[in-house]
Amino acid sequence: MKRLILTLTILFFGLFLTACQGDKLDIEVTFTEFDVTLTSVTFTAEVSDPDEQITGKMTVSLFDGSGTLKHTQDINTADELVDYTVGSLDNNLTYTFKIYATVGRDFIVIGEKTFQLASAATVYITTPEEFMAMSSNRSGNYVLSNDIDFTGVTFNTPFTSAFSGTFDGRNFKLMNITFEKISQYTGVFGYVSGGYIKDVTFENVQIGTLETPLTFATSSRVGIVSGYVSSSTGKFENITVKDSVIHYTSSSTIQAYVGGLFGEFKGSLEGATLENVQVMLTATSYGRVRVGGAVGLLGEDGKFKNVNSNADVSVTFAGDALKDRDINVNVGGIIGYHNARNVNRSVENLFSMGNVDVTLDYGTTDTTTKGNYSLYVGGIAGIAYSNVHNALYGGSISVDHQKNANEEDVNKNFFVGGLFGFYGSNKASTYLVRYSDGATIEVVVSDDVTLNASQVFGGVNSSVTQNAGVHGDLSLLINMVEESGNDTVTVINSLVDYFESDFVQEAFDSLVE
Repeated sequence: MKRLILTLTILFFGLFLTACQGDKLDIEVTFTEFDVTLTSVTFTAEVSDPDEQITGKMTVSLFDGSGTLKHTQDINTADELVDYTVGSLDNNLTYTFKIYATVGRDFIVIGEKTFQLASAATVYITTPEEFMAMSSNRSGNYVLSNDIDFTGVTFNTPFTSAFSGTFDGRNFKLMNITFEKISQYTGVFGYVSGGYIKDVTFENVQIGTLETPLTFATSSRVGIVSGYVSSSTGKFENITVKDSVIHYTSSSTIQAYVGGLFGEFKGSLEGATLENVQVMLTATSYGRVRVGGAVGLLGEDGKFKNVNSNADVSVTFAGDALKDRDINVNVGGIIGYHNARNVNRSVENLFSMGNVDVTLDYGTTDTTTKGNYSLYVGGIAGIAYSNVHNALYGGSISVDHQKNANEEDVNKNFFVGGLFGFYGSNKASTYLVRYSDGATIEVVVSDDVTLNASQVFGGVNSSVTQNAGVHGDLSLLINMVEESGNDTVTVINSLVDYFESDFVQEAFDSLVE
């Protein structure tokens, strides 16, 4: 108790001395990246002390509106003022941070910041301006009250930092959104952490055009709904994307993750429809490329269920003087790279009729002495390290790669499958169908490529039997030669009441009616 009284006395005396010293001090505190949520606050404080007037320790203290001390901590290094966080706060109160420092023999306030936490009240969104203003409260609760037309509005996502609130679209539309640039997290909801978004349609969203694709030189995650969903607590339900396009050129040496819904997704999705969607990426460098009609990279704890996709995927690798590089390209009609291995039945009930087209020109230089070029292309997923239950893919797949005389010392391994380019899980997948009526698989590659191609799994590393097969006309054209007769696959004669999933069965029945 004596120590507490002494501390409070010192703080009071410090406030008095601050008032007395006035302009004698040349010390300035700048609060940056001040981020408030419903119950916590995070900030970075930069202390400028050009005359080295601070002679001892600093302390951060937090007071509520009545002046009651709620938090205090001594600061020994400037690094401790980076991303400084205090949680478990009362949303109904006003707070003030005060930073104290020892100056001579006095302990005084050198900076302060008063704030309120993010509002927990429901906010009704009716205009483009109100939608963009959500950036000021990324933990808020929002309801869409009507369709919103963004025609003529310069659009950059309000969420370059994580959205963790709720957004209820009430089955209204966000329409005619045109992006002017690519950023690290590109999408209408650019970056989502623990947010909950439901019942909303994204119509005529343009992220670049065929004539003028958007370009970006560093790491990116691009999706029409969200570029990056970073947490398993991020939740999406009943999402529709229609009449929308991504036309994007990446020169990143790190990564380009691109999908019709999400670039990289670690959250939970239940219920999505993609109608007349195009996902087109041109890559010019050696960064990891993961592209899917719905999602580029599905993370370890992700859940992806009840997706009906009519998204066409086009990936062009147009290398720019690459030398001695390892290049990995994953392309899927629905998922580029399926890594949701931590959740039981993480991916199920998928239906896609979108086409996949891949063209590869690595641009290898004549001074190249080594390199590994790998390609994984599949109707459901380019590469899968976990299983899938109840899925049908009925689009066409084409892969084209011409020989480059500079690639004699490069290892090239391509995996192309009507369902998966490569399947590397010991979990069993069930009720998977390559529907090939009117759909083809055509692969043109040079003789220096090791090709693994099938109407089902291009390559498999699994000790369990998978329940997968082909229904319809068999097609596997490799270098203009029909190879389906040499492809050992299970032929499924009828899909009447075939699937366990009503979602997939009804989608197929509607297709053939």
